[in-house]
Amino acid sequence: MYVERMPSPRRVAIVINLNWTMKHHYEVFGGTQEFARERGWDSELWPYAPDLVDAEGRPKFDGIIARATPQLQTQADRAGIPLVNVWLSSPAVDVTTVATDMDAAGKIAAEHLVSRGFRRFGYVGFRRTKSSRILDRGFRRVVREAGSGNYSRILNSTAYCDSHSGWVTFQREIGEWIDSVRPPIGILAVTDKLARYVIDAARTRGIDVPGEMAVIGLENEEVVCMNPEPSITSIDLGFHQVGRRAAEVLEQMMAGKPAPASGSLLPPVALIPRRSTDAYDVADADVAQALRFISENCHRPIRVRDVIAQAALSERSMERRFKDSRGVTIAAELTRMRIERAKRLLAETDLLVKQVSEACGFSDTRRLCEVFARDVGHSPEQFRSQRRAAAE
Repeated sequence: MYVERMPSPRRVAIVINLNWTMKHHYEVFGGTQEFARERGWDSELWPYAPDLVDAEGRPKFDGIIARATPQLQTQADRAGIPLVNVWLSSPAVDVTTVATDMDAAGKIAAEHLVSRGFRRFGYVGFRRTKSSRILDRGFRRVVREAGSGNYSRILNSTAYCDSHSGWVTFQREIGEWIDSVRPPIGILAVTDKLARYVIDAARTRGIDVPGEMAVIGLENEEVVCMNPEPSITSIDLGFHQVGRRAAEVLEQMMAGKPAPASGSLLPPVALIPRRSTDAYDVADADVAQALRFISENCHRPIRVRDVIAQAALSERSMERRFKDSRGVTIAAELTRMRIERAKRLLAETDLLVKQVSEACGFSDTRRLCEVFARDVGHSPEQFRSQRRAAAE
């Protein structure tokens, strides 16, 4: 009797060191494993590159997903094993790479700070890291397009906390840099941890965050972002999607199909607004007062007339000055802040959409859904599902 043999599952090496307790590594790994389960792969986790061939010189793996080094790339090429890299700053050349679009992340951060009226900007990154350079480039391009030539940056060693002496040097350099910049200023840091250290150093010097210095981090490490106050605005870089997409690309390559010609750069998931950027740099005192009133009361059912009542100006004059300072109407700014608050609540709480609507000052749930779909491109439920999927 003939019995059809089932094909052996793909054997895939995942070369990511999870001893580095970073959200980046864990979420990329999680994304690869989600796809591996769906396809029935036999995947193995390796902190360092394993032997790729057996004693007879036969490949031990059908594919590799890795933070690829040049050495691993060379060994994979010799063994004829498809390799997908998930390390944007890898020194390997001409390797198929899947990563977050850091230029887009820089753009998102800059637009957020520019929308709050900042005209002075700072960047805190790493000296020899490709991803940090790309982030810096995207951030700087947008602020320059917005008309700001006031840009300051400090580049650190990635080993800033590997030793006591390195930490002392880092604290001194960050402190000197903060002393050199002029508030009010909007700052982007390449990680949430760096953002937290910047905030601590600023507050030690009597600088109010966010009143005089607004700070954005990257990666949305929630424990770091939420503790202590002020909570940190951060960009979720979508590492889970990176891992899944890397697995999809590897499957194509293992089937003999060509890899994407230019690799895959995936857009960040979202900017998560928190307290560290709840500030506005506006020269017009009446407009600044109106912005503060909107920020502090947008969760209530206030209207444009309530905002105008904060200044001893006519409705026409206030609307004109607001438009001149912000480039948008009072109504548009009020809606924007409500949508930012709604996004935060959808991402970080289990409130029903109706409750979110009430907590953001919308007249009813239908109005929230209409405005959310128009401005965000998704319904509130879709936005929450995407954020939850990205966090898993």
